[in-house]
Amino acid sequence: MYIFGLGPALLYNIIPRPYWLNYCQLVRGFRLICQHSISMQDLQAAHACFIQWELDFEMLYYQRRAERLQFIRPCVHQVTHLATETLQKGPPICYSQWTMERTIGNLGQEIRQPSNPYANLSREGVRRCQVNALKAMVPNLEDPKPALPQTAIDLGDGYALLRKRDLYDVQPQGGASQAIQEYLGVNVKIRRWARLRLPNGQTARTAWRETLKPAAKVRVSRNVKFLLDGEIRLGEVLYFTRLAVEDGHDEDGAQAFRWQAVALVLMYSHPDHELLELSFHATSSCKQIEGDIRVIDVKSITDVVGMVPHRPTLPSGVTEDRYFLVEKPGLDIATFGVAYEGPGADDDEDDEAEDNEY
Repeated sequence: MYIFGLGPALLYNIIPRPYWLNYCQLVRGFRLICQHSISMQDLQAAHACFIQWELDFEMLYYQRRAERLQFIRPCVHQVTHLATETLQKGPPICYSQWTMERTIGNLGQEIRQPSNPYANLSREGVRRCQVNALKAMVPNLEDPKPALPQTAIDLGDGYALLRKRDLYDVQPQGGASQAIQEYLGVNVKIRRWARLRLPNGQTARTAWRETLKPAAKVRVSRNVKFLLDGEIRLGEVLYFTRLAVEDGHDEDGAQAFRWQAVALVLMYSHPDHELLELSFHATSSCKQIEGDIRVIDVKSITDVVGMVPHRPTLPSGVTEDRYFLVEKPGLDIATFGVAYEGPGADDDEDDEAEDNEY
């Protein structure tokens, strides 16, 4: 995360510009190639980034001089083969260091013969492969997924509302009240929900609950990426709730209603255009728009993301407090409405306690 998540923003205006640009090309390529699902367009863009990165790297760091070649590791050249290997083997995230380390750790926990650990480890690996093959051929052998807590509400499509929740109806306050009134046309009382389970396994939380704890004891999970009017946007979730919305008429001609699960989010601005373009889309720096609260369908939320505070001097010369985007490797990356013109362009223990609290 330091190299491919935090680095481009933190090193902006710290290291010399040519080296930073070269680094951003590498980060852009790896973010594209580390998606679990990669389009051909993304694969071509990643390949172009890697090729241009290697060329610039060789010119910057050893000027392509043979007597300095021993200082350059073979992995520098290996990077240029990632795109072509993806066509043969699939996305590298499926067999990368993160995946392999996790697998080695899991197999290591299953060793039961300390006197001969390597043979035991090998046998456990073979057994794991056999079990996975059987489950692939006969899906019914797969253990059912753990059921949601009794107090959760299954919203379908992999989404679920999780406690905590208000015991009684409360009146929305401030900008949230205005946003709900604009969404429904009337002002209503609501019950707030604290967490949302996403189809990718992430859990989105809320400012309502996270701000009750000291900042040092909170791993912030309330910033989300979602679709709004057909474009990717970012926001901080204030809380989740369910609203009764009109749903046509019943058989008797009376107005019918249904429950709609929504999130109230405090919006971030679009990323700074110049910095996004300069960094090959590796640095998405946004401002939080004070007072801009929207009501969105929870099923428009795709991922939980990190929004890290920083104070950059933008290419325009403005210095101000902003937030930059960090996404979890392996998930689909955000593609904002700024044309990419670079190479290739064309849950913790506290959760379980809350689940079991009621």
